[in-house]
Amino acid sequence: MEDEEGQDLNLNEIWRACRKIQDSIFRYGFNICADFLEHDPNCTGLISDSLFTGILGKYKNVAGLSDFELREVTDYFRLRDGRVAYRQFCKVVCEEPTSINKKDLATGLEWNDPMHFNVISRPEDRRRLCLILIKIAQFSNLPLFPYFQDYEIVSKNVGVVTIAHFSRVLHFMKIPISDDDFLLLLKRYMKDSFTVNYVAFMKHIQNIIDYLKTNNLLDNALQIIKDFPGRLVDLEFSELPAVSGTQMAIKAFPDLCNHPKENKDVCDLIFCIQNIIYKRRVRVKEFLECYDHLRTGTITKNQFERALDNMGVHKYLSQRDLNLLCARYIDPIDTNRIMWRLFENEIDRVFTIKNLDKAPLLEVQSPPDYIKYMPRDGALDWDKAEESTRNYCEEALQHIQIRIRNRRLHLHPFFRTYDKLNSGHVGCNQANQVFLSNGILLSNNELNSLLARYGNELGFNYTKFLEHADPAEYAVPKLKPHPEALKADCPAVSKDIGNNYNEEYIIKLLSNIKRQAITRSINIIDFLQDYDRHREGDILEIDFKRGLDNALITLTPDESSVICTIFRSPKRACCVLYRDFCRALDEIFIEIETSMGDKQITAVPLIHLANLDCFDCFLNFDERTLCSQALMKLARKPDEISNLKQVFQDFDRENCGTIRRNQLLRAITVREMHNMVSSRELDAVCKCFGVQRGLHLEFNYREFLNTLEILFRTGQVKRNY
Repeated sequence: MEDEEGQDLNLNEIWRACRKIQDSIFRYGFNICADFLEHDPNCTGLISDSLFTGILGKYKNVAGLSDFELREVTDYFRLRDGRVAYRQFCKVVCEEPTSINKKDLATGLEWNDPMHFNVISRPEDRRRLCLILIKIAQFSNLPLFPYFQDYEIVSKNVGVVTIAHFSRVLHFMKIPISDDDFLLLLKRYMKDSFTVNYVAFMKHIQNIIDYLKTNNLLDNALQIIKDFPGRLVDLEFSELPAVSGTQMAIKAFPDLCNHPKENKDVCDLIFCIQNIIYKRRVRVKEFLECYDHLRTGTITKNQFERALDNMGVHKYLSQRDLNLLCARYIDPIDTNRIMWRLFENEIDRVFTIKNLDKAPLLEVQSPPDYIKYMPRDGALDWDKAEESTRNYCEEALQHIQIRIRNRRLHLHPFFRTYDKLNSGHVGCNQANQVFLSNGILLSNNELNSLLARYGNELGFNYTKFLEHADPAEYAVPKLKPHPEALKADCPAVSKDIGNNYNEEYIIKLLSNIKRQAITRSINIIDFLQDYDRHREGDILEIDFKRGLDNALITLTPDESSVICTIFRSPKRACCVLYRDFCRALDEIFIEIETSMGDKQITAVPLIHLANLDCFDCFLNFDERTLCSQALMKLARKPDEISNLKQVFQDFDRENCGTIRRNQLLRAITVREMHNMVSSRELDAVCKCFGVQRGLHLEFNYREFLNTLEILFRTGQVKRNY
């Protein structure tokens, strides 16, 4: 294994040396092959070792070759008789660039190696790197290439991004990677000491996905199948086996705590206790753990009953219910004791599920549906109500629906006026007052039947009442202007909206709004939801336009009218569905590509992360080389050794993360690091980490210190210079 690693390392060094010679030939145009032919009149393709080393040594400084690289190249092309096959060498460095496309040029000054990556020597690191790549391949539902390519629009780098942008993309895609795993990725794909080769990274990810799909090792959810014998336990932990009896079916039932029935089972009792615990936000563990001094997980039956009494649950349970609970959680070893930890885990399911760290993809619903929709205390079981009460209630609902339709009433704001706590309930007298103020006259029997059906311990449930009484359109008049007037006022808008082929205009309009919001870092919904006092999802058209103006969204009157017409509320013609508008701004930035031949559907993001670089920070090949060398030198003294951060913060009075160039020079002079780099290297470093602040180009010292820390921890330090 060690021999193979050394061979790969040597081949990598030889290939990089040949690339340097190719770069120098392309830049300076000298003909190294003609120099070899002068010493080979018979055209055998072979010359002596000394001649090959002497000719290649003339261009050593031009190509930037070290003595070690020169010896490695000579040894690689040397034959057994001591001569060197220069013709094979010329094929590599002179003839190969003629077949390379111009798209492979990085900056016009060198050939770009798109698959550059570093060698990981330790076997355990290579094993952990494979685990990380497979984990990223499973989490990447959307393609990552557009997120990286969006960076090149400004920076004009080919195949590389900065460390900060690489980390930002992984965080934006919610890919869970620890700090040690991130450092290992950088150690593998870092290039020029401050950039990351995302092309090689994405190529390896795609190779893993293709291999898993080809061998049918993934299911429809892109998860490794359970029957796969080599399943990686580090990537996804299987769910813990359910305790017997905890997987209870969710069913509809009355309020068991206040309306007891004769034959309640254990599931009903657990539902009842969970409902009480959730309403009162009780910590079950604090009432039970105090009896278990030895932390054995068991307590006596009397202590269990005493704990239920302290929690306020005992009064809702009969002696038969207590016996059922004790029989469920009895200790099989000691039948006189109760396993209270098992009881705690089942009751706490109403809040969360234990051991979520072993199931990171599990979605927790708090509270569950069977608790969320459980009838409240004091509610009448409508299925068992008297027939006369049901008839009176149906007559009252029909009377109210007719009144709402004829008078075009909107009752929801009236109820919300009395609902100060936003609980969905009002008092019974307040509900009657709402009916009277809107001219809805009900008899005593009809009013009592409504209160019996929608009343509970909190009062009158007006949200459920409005779902039954007013399911149709709200009674705001749908005012439609005359077609001729509409045509005279805004002919262009009506033409754009009425035709399906102008859908591109609408998408461009939404993209313009999103661009303005991203540029100014504005959340538009914060400016619109203030006008929705009752959180109904729609606001008046005037308030909608006023909210866009407050958010600094610049639109013409015609464009504002187009947006209002598209998102017009179907229930109230004078209102706009602002929530659908904000949701559409997010949806238009994912394009669905379908391939009929391959039957594949791909979601491609259109607009991605903001790029903080500027055009003045662009580095050519020579500047990147100088910057890489300077960073490798400065990485010998990271922040934990030199404490540069403290000096930088003294200069950064505004705490914005940037300082001036002279302040950078003063800081490294204080720490005696100015002798480690030359003035040209310092200029390249300042240009690499430059940020446009107003009219000046300042130095981002936070990103600079982070890069030095990464180089120091990954071992990419220039120790002898």
